[in-house]
Amino acid sequence: MPTENNSVEPLQVERSTVTKLVITGAPSLDPITVFLEDLAQCRGKITVSCWGKSWTAYWGGMWDSLNIGQFFCELSTGYIIGYFDQAMSPRQFSGEALANKAQNTVLKGRRRGELGQDEARELFTKAEDFRESPSIDHLHAAHSELMAKLFGDEWWHLTNDATEPNPDYAYLERIIHAVQQALSQEQQQTAV
Repeated sequence: MPTENNSVEPLQVERSTVTKLVITGAPSLDPITVFLEDLAQCRGKITVSCWGKSWTAYWGGMWDSLNIGQFFCELSTGYIIGYFDQAMSPRQFSGEALANKAQNTVLKGRRRGELGQDEARELFTKAEDFRESPSIDHLHAAHSELMAKLFGDEWWHLTNDATEPNPDYAYLERIIHAVQQALSQEQQQTAV
């Protein structure tokens, strides 16, 4: 809070032009809102919103002579998702896949004679509990001993393939495809 002796410097305010698009009619998607902002030559920002979720990306080094909409259309979906959400992966942990892998491991151990009939049956049954596991972290807390028995002391490295397609990734992919299609369509209409 300024005092009588201190003067406050005025805030600097820049005005820019933002283009807003509302995309409807994309199969199995709610309306998508897109904000495009060309900030300067080779610099732009895009914000995409759908069903209460938003994703934003800024590029400070776009290819020459492309605006943000044109640039966005040239990028691959995986690259864009990496900008929107670095932690999102096309695949995610699956308790179902882990249970299947664990039970297959038990069956292989039984066939090779490494496990007796009763021990194999017990492990096979216990592996069924993995189906309800939401994450690797949960396994550390709830099933670490069983995991070590089935997959060894560093079992978390051997379960990397216990995954399934990530529906959030697929959803965002569909949104990006719809935005790219709409932007391309709009660019063709303005070129005519």
